[in-house]
Amino acid sequence: MKPSLRLFCVTVLTLAVAGCGKSPVRDRSNDYLQAVEVPPMSVPEDQSSSAIGELYDIPVIADTSAAPQRFRLPRPQPLSETTFEEIVKIDTFGDKRWIAINKPPAEVWPRIRNILSRSQVPTTRVDATAGEIETAWLEFKDDDVNSHRFRFTIRPGVGVNSTEVSILEMSAPLGKESDVSEWPQSSMSDAREQEFLQITSDALAHEINSGSVSLLAQNIGGDDRVKVIADEAVDPYLQIRLGYDRAWNSVINSLSKGGFTVLDQDRSAGRVSVEYKEIILVEEGGTTLMDLVLNFGQKDEELPPVKYQVTLSENQQIVEVRVLDEARNQLDRPSAMKLLKVIRGNLS
Repeated sequence: MKPSLRLFCVTVLTLAVAGCGKSPVRDRSNDYLQAVEVPPMSVPEDQSSSAIGELYDIPVIADTSAAPQRFRLPRPQPLSETTFEEIVKIDTFGDKRWIAINKPPAEVWPRIRNILSRSQVPTTRVDATAGEIETAWLEFKDDDVNSHRFRFTIRPGVGVNSTEVSILEMSAPLGKESDVSEWPQSSMSDAREQEFLQITSDALAHEINSGSVSLLAQNIGGDDRVKVIADEAVDPYLQIRLGYDRAWNSVINSLSKGGFTVLDQDRSAGRVSVEYKEIILVEEGGTTLMDLVLNFGQKDEELPPVKYQVTLSENQQIVEVRVLDEARNQLDRPSAMKLLKVIRGNLS
């Protein structure tokens, strides 16, 4: 028998014997069922525990009201036109400007790090929790008088799963960089800030490999700046952690989408009169499971428009948005939650 054929026969015989008895490799696929909860790691009082935290936080469910026993599955909200397309743009409001990208901070953070590393821009401070990256002092060929450094701030955006990247510039005379330590409130060179912002925006827009996610950046820049609050003790409302002016503009822009139509607005009073058209599915005889899944035997029906009052109020630098009926009375919780989620989904 040839050596190669002999080896083949031995291999087949070994596999056959292993298959007849107990496998030498233990099956670990169900080990997770035996997992037990262990106490959190304790850190001595004289040591910092900032690096220890939950890798996968369980989010709080916004709507804590009791679910009905029976309900009709609602028609899903239309997908945003930007759902499957990455959009990178520079937004401005007043004297502020930033890069807006419809990707979560956990994905944008490593991309900013990669852009700086690829451009050979050294960094002196990186704080994922605060969402800040500071560069070293840089010299430019077109400036033989000053050197510059930049602070990148990455934080959750106003839109769902979006990020805002802002840049602060600081300059100092060449050779006297050590005399400057405190960051200014606004960039010392507006032109340099715009230049770096445009370069970063172009790099983000042209970067194809954007699939990496940083676990450290899941809570980058703090909590989400927009939340739907639905505690049992209060009526549902939308909480926006922005200045009133920008929150107003964002809400007005949202109320022009998703079935809403703005009829009248009073910015000083914080009131917006709107009309909302809802589309529902009407059954036409579909009986099989496949009919229900594919919406066979159903058609869209547009309900008559309903008028509502949307109110904005500022409370300790937080803007609260509520939806009332035309007479400014409270809506029932399901209706209020539905409309607030439509507004929240279209914020930008």
